[in-house]
Amino acid sequence: MFKKLLNGLIDRPLFTSLFVVDFFVLVFHRPPFAFSAVMLGGLVVMSMYLGQKLEPFENK
Repeated sequence: MFKKLLNGLIDRPLFTSLFVVDFFVLVFHRPPFAFSAVMLGGLVVMSMYLGQKLEPFENK
C-alpha cells in the first residue's frame, strides 16, 4: 500500500509539491486566520482528490 501511495505522489510532482508546501506552511507558520482557513480548505480538497485517485484500499 505504501509503495502505491508513493508512486502516485511521484507521478504528480506539481500536485505533490503544492500539497507538501501547503501542509508545512500551516504547521510551521502562523498565517492570518482567513488565509489559513482557505489553505486548510485547499489541503482538504487535495487530500480528498488524492484519496479518490490513488485508491489505497481495494474493495473486493
